[in-house]
Amino acid sequence: MRSTLFSYSILLFLGLAFILNACTPGDPGDPPIAVTPDITIPSTLQVIVTVVEDQDASGGKYGSSDVTLQFSTNEITEPNTAIFTHGEKIYCYFNNQQRTFALGSAATYSFHVAISFYPPTYKCDYHYFLKGKSEPPATIFSFHAAQKPLSPVLLRPVDNNNPNFKVSYNPGNPNPNVNKCTVQVTANTPNGNVMGDKVPQGGNIYTGPDISALNGLGNIVMTRTCTPISFNHHNSANDHSSIFDAVTVTYTSTASYEVTWVPPNTPPQSTSS
Repeated sequence: MRSTLFSYSILLFLGLAFILNACTPGDPGDPPIAVTPDITIPSTLQVIVTVVEDQDASGGKYGSSDVTLQFSTNEITEPNTAIFTHGEKIYCYFNNQQRTFALGSAATYSFHVAISFYPPTYKCDYHYFLKGKSEPPATIFSFHAAQKPLSPVLLRPVDNNNPNFKVSYNPGNPNPNVNKCTVQVTANTPNGNVMGDKVPQGGNIYTGPDISALNGLGNIVMTRTCTPISFNHHNSANDHSSIFDAVTVTYTSTASYEVTWVPPNTPPQSTSS
């Protein structure tokens, strides 16, 4: 009898320990858990959006872009991936192109588009249901890139008196939807690279660090990063359920320029026979 009671007590203790452990929030580094929310109106959803624009990519006159969206619900505090089961969709528009996605259990939803003209525009709408009835679509995000592509060009000459490189570029007209943009340039050769500082976008000249040690064929790569991006959802002001709980958008754009690096004050090569 005592043995049976002791075994029962052990099992009860282990069961309570399991329940308490299951109720303990996960570590910050734990991967997101998949959650099927009972309601999926915009005000319960959080969206992380990344737009990666490569102005050197093939396929379009001005390169191409990759756009990714991740959805989570605010019904739980732990990092999560929202699972959609009621026919929810997103409609994304990129200049004259449209992409439609049926939402389900995917961790991310991505699309790739060519940039045929500049500036490109990015917009995604969320289509959902409430109590089985289709609701008006809610805008997740909508913004446009800078008015002109980066078009970085290395300025010469570089000499021992001023070994820091300078790059001209198009900062673009100020975008009212962008709160903060920075630019950064990396100078590359097959045997090494020199990375400049990330500085606020402004003017049309970027000044980098000393590149006097670089030699040979390489390039410069400029990256513009804009985050956070704010925008007007253009949803009903009287219907707070059509406004998302949180939307975070990060936009990056890169462009390169081929360079043959020559150490400062290198004597010109003789062309005589």
